[in-house]
Amino acid sequence: MRFFLTYGTVIAKSTMKIRFILLIILASLVLVSLVLVIIFHARPPVLIVTEQLFIDLYGEQRIRDETFRASIALYRPVKTVVIANDAGDDIISLAVSEISSNPFCVLFPIRFARSARLYQERNPNIPIILLEGHISRADANSLRGDFFIFKSDIESDFYRAGIAAAALDNDQNGRIIVFLEHDIMSQAREAFLKALNDLEKPLETRFLTSFSQFSETADISCIVLAGLGIEYLDKKSGVPVIFFTWLNPFLIPADIAVVVNDSPWVQVVKAVRMVRAGETRGTIPSNFFILDRNKFDRETLRKILKI
Repeated sequence: MRFFLTYGTVIAKSTMKIRFILLIILASLVLVSLVLVIIFHARPPVLIVTEQLFIDLYGEQRIRDETFRASIALYRPVKTVVIANDAGDDIISLAVSEISSNPFCVLFPIRFARSARLYQERNPNIPIILLEGHISRADANSLRGDFFIFKSDIESDFYRAGIAAAALDNDQNGRIIVFLEHDIMSQAREAFLKALNDLEKPLETRFLTSFSQFSETADISCIVLAGLGIEYLDKKSGVPVIFFTWLNPFLIPADIAVVVNDSPWVQVVKAVRMVRAGETRGTIPSNFFILDRNKFDRETLRKILKI
């Protein structure tokens, strides 16, 4: 009986010791997590400036999701500065300062270049990033100010678009129609055709800079809309479309197969890392998104996912 009592006492003490050690470990993990959260929120945030109309078209939940992912990747808060659609430069500058008086950096789409310049005059020590997108409606290089200027990577995006178009052709040997803004025609065309050549897919491809140049044919296997040709979507022809857009996928017609998104929330992580690396100019690849994977067979889906 004494043996069993002694053995039971030893077991009880061992169990208590294990529980105590586990409690210490758990408390340490909680403490470390708490410290990490405090440090995270104490770090200067990254701010992204945009107007309410853009948010309405892009999708509020989508912005929240992408902001969360960017915050985790950068290990600092990423916040959106929402301004009225008709806000003036002075109001925009004040709105940014209200969100944070000392942000790590502020991202302005190129359409807010004048506001960015005014904000920098008032805050010369804060890095300012201008995001040009695929098409710049202002000559960012001529703007006064010490800006970080990053543009969407046209060569990478259209090379990958060429790979996606070849996959969507699915050995039909059809015709590919690419609607392009005139400003990027040469660079985009070269990258797109290089992808087809590298894949040894000499598919007939027409590059159009106006919808009036388009003529309906029965052998089209893929349509690419890059800033132009949105009128084609009214046809609802069933031909798969690669659409360069930041629009909310819920607002996009069913014919869209692949979305190419170069919004600030897609580019923010790369942009901030380039700033930290001291790069003042550069390009950032867009995000390719398959709208509905159930549309494609396994082989086609595999080819698109590789890009």
